[in-house]
Amino acid sequence: MFFYNIFLYIFSPFILIRLITYMIKNSLDSTYLFNRLFSTKNRNKKTLWIHAASVGEMKIAIELSKKLTDMGHEDILITSNTPASKIIFENSKLKNITHSYLPLDFYFVTRRFVKIVSAKLLIVIETEIWPNLYNLCEKNNTKIVIINARFNNPKGILGALSNKIYKQALKKVDHVYCKSKKDENGYLKYINQNKVSNLGNIKYSIIKEDNNIERIIDRRYILLASSHHREEIIIIKEWLKLKSNKFLLVIAPRHPNRLGDILSDIPLSGINISIRSKKEKIRNSSQIYIADTIGEMETLIKFSEFTIFGGSFVDEGGHSFMEAAIYSKAIVVGPYMYNFIEETEEFLKKNALIMCQKPEMLKNIFEKLLRSKSKREIFEKNAKNLVIAKKPIIDKYIECINKHTTA
Repeated sequence: MFFYNIFLYIFSPFILIRLITYMIKNSLDSTYLFNRLFSTKNRNKKTLWIHAASVGEMKIAIELSKKLTDMGHEDILITSNTPASKIIFENSKLKNITHSYLPLDFYFVTRRFVKIVSAKLLIVIETEIWPNLYNLCEKNNTKIVIINARFNNPKGILGALSNKIYKQALKKVDHVYCKSKKDENGYLKYINQNKVSNLGNIKYSIIKEDNNIERIIDRRYILLASSHHREEIIIIKEWLKLKSNKFLLVIAPRHPNRLGDILSDIPLSGINISIRSKKEKIRNSSQIYIADTIGEMETLIKFSEFTIFGGSFVDEGGHSFMEAAIYSKAIVVGPYMYNFIEETEEFLKKNALIMCQKPEMLKNIFEKLLRSKSKREIFEKNAKNLVIAKKPIIDKYIECINKHTTA
């Protein structure tokens, strides 16, 4: 732990520069910077503490906290790292549950934060492993469980340096509840077998079909969701080969602030593009609509003809496609789905997902799905049935969490 803290303080100027750059790029005020560096002063003691790094984890935290409060748990704090996750929290309008940014893992700041919160249990969602946080929670008698845990093994020099740190940090954890067998095997390299379990992916359980959301695009469209750098141009090239005016291609990038990067990749001459953040109208001649906004992914998925998921045509590991499944959408992914191996395999086996191994195959996939409604309906029905069958998973997690609150 000594060398970890030395390393952290040596690199603190670079961490500060990166944090300030992030703040400026996302037009955040100084409160965000202050809270990440020093934590907030106005904080009361809490019984339960849930940490959700970003948007996906925050959605899990919200559903967990609802169920926990229904069971009589009070004084719940949810921490996160990103402004987008805070927006999701605020929009949920949870009662008697508070939110705070988690300060960076500097020893003295984290010690103060952990002591002020003084929770009986810290529930960490997915992958956040902070050595000082874990060590100080143990010293403050705050138990730690990791839920829906996923584990990407660090590689190269970083992997060699982090092995010992991970082992020391994970010794402080009461139990790790994994989302897949692959993740369970990853954690077993760092923690005893009796402290690791595989409960399945909780995201199957928390997604809900919202019948109240409104359509924001009048034309019929195909959605590219959560796309990454260089991914948009891959899909666009294949899309334009269709030469169809009946359908629009809507691109919802993973990071909306990448608009400049996206436009620089696209040969703008001869392509009719409209941009949502600039409030540009979609015309009959529009071929591509860039939905570079936050908080509209659900409505974009719901009203699409079918959905292509990004992060899978470039080496990013893919993104969860469960939201599309609950809205009965045919789902298309690329070959890079290693972050969701078990989910992808299960959906493929049940004929609930289409995997495109090469970009050149996309045009053919587009044509088949657009021409044959009956073909789409097979994938739509199978996807929804599969995700509905997984609904009880969240109850397994709640049962396990309760064991740690009463022990």
